[in-house]
Amino acid sequence: MANLARSATTVPTATAPGKNLVQNGAMTVSQRGTGVILAGFDSTTDSYGPDRFMMSGGGGPQNRGEIEHVTTGGPDGFPNFMRYDVTTAESAVAAGEITAIYHKIEAQNLQHLLYGTAGALAVTLQFYMRSPKTGTHCVGLYQEDGARSYIREFTVAVADTWEQHSVTFPGDASGTINDDNGSGFRIVWPIIAGSNYQVAADGWAADNDYATSNQQNLADNVSNNIDLTGVQMEVGSVATDFAHEDIGTTLQKAQRYFQKVGPTFGAGILRTFAVLTAYSTSAAAGTISLPATMRAGPTVTNSAASTFYLTTDVNNTGTGFGVETDFAVSGTPHITVFVTGTGTPYTVTESMRLRSTGSSTELTLSAEL
Repeated sequence: MANLARSATTVPTATAPGKNLVQNGAMTVSQRGTGVILAGFDSTTDSYGPDRFMMSGGGGPQNRGEIEHVTTGGPDGFPNFMRYDVTTAESAVAAGEITAIYHKIEAQNLQHLLYGTAGALAVTLQFYMRSPKTGTHCVGLYQEDGARSYIREFTVAVADTWEQHSVTFPGDASGTINDDNGSGFRIVWPIIAGSNYQVAADGWAADNDYATSNQQNLADNVSNNIDLTGVQMEVGSVATDFAHEDIGTTLQKAQRYFQKVGPTFGAGILRTFAVLTAYSTSAAAGTISLPATMRAGPTVTNSAASTFYLTTDVNNTGTGFGVETDFAVSGTPHITVFVTGTGTPYTVTESMRLRSTGSSTELTLSAEL
C-alpha cells in the first residue's frame, strides 16, 4: 500500500474568543504527549510543548534542552505546566541570538481590540513562572501584521519558586491586526535575547524585539528549568481571576491548530481509520471525519506505510505515503485518504477498510500559526 494522501478542511470564521485570549493557558491539553518529554529542542527549530505553546529561536544559539509537559508540582490550581529543561548551557549570548517560549493568537480573535484606531484597548497578561534566577525578566507582545512590539519587565523575587506576575500592554493606535486566520499577537517569554532583540521597555516600537538589556540569561546552566502555566490575557488594565474551562472546550480549541488521529483503543484492538472505495483497479479513496475544523488546510504526516493495512484478500504492500493539501467545499472537517496499490489489485467500487497494525499507527495534522 502506498500514497496515503490529500487532506481537506474548511476555514471558518474564528469563534468568539471569550475572556481569556490565550488558549490552553492552564496547560491541560497536550496532544503530543502528557506528562512526558515532548521534544528535544535545538534552540532554533519550532518545537511544541503543551498545545498552543512552543519554543523557538534564531541566530544559532548554543543552548539546547528538552520541552516537557509536567502534570504535578504546579502552583495551586494549576497542576499542569510547560517546562524548558536546559541540557546544554550557553554562557555568552551573541547579538543575533534568541531562544524563547511563544504563544500565538489568531488575528480574527483580536478584532475587538480596535488596533489602528484611537480606541485601541489595553490588555493585561498574567502568568505563573518558576525561574532559576532572581531579578529582571521580560515578556514581549509582538504584532505579526504591524511588525511592532512592546516589552514589559517583571521581577522574580525567589529563584526556583512559583510566582505569579501581571503586566499590562496599552492599546496601539498605530498598530495593525488583519482580520484573517493568520497570527495577530505573539506573546514571547525570552530565555535568552541578544542585543538585536532588545529595546527599551514600556513603549510600542517598530521591530520584532522581545526583551530589554536587563533580561537574564536563563540558559547558562544545565541545572536550569524554566516553568510556565496559568497564562491569561484579557481586555483591560486589571488582572482578574483565571477563567478555567472544561477540558473538552480547551481540546476543541486546540484541535483547530493541531490534531492527532491514531489508535485510541486498548492493547490488541486495532482501529479502522476509514472505509475506502476503489475508483480504479489501482487506487481507492475515503474520508476520515475530524472532531474540529482546522484553521487552514493542514500539513499531514503519518507513521510508516507498514503500520497501515487494507482489509482485502489481496497482498497489498506500500512504500510510503505522499501528502497533498487542499480545501473541502462542504462544512464538514475531514481528511480525504487516497491509497495506491502495487499493480492492479482492486475491483472498481470494491470497499475495504484502512486499519492500523498496532499502537504506533497515526496521522498528525498541523495548521499551527
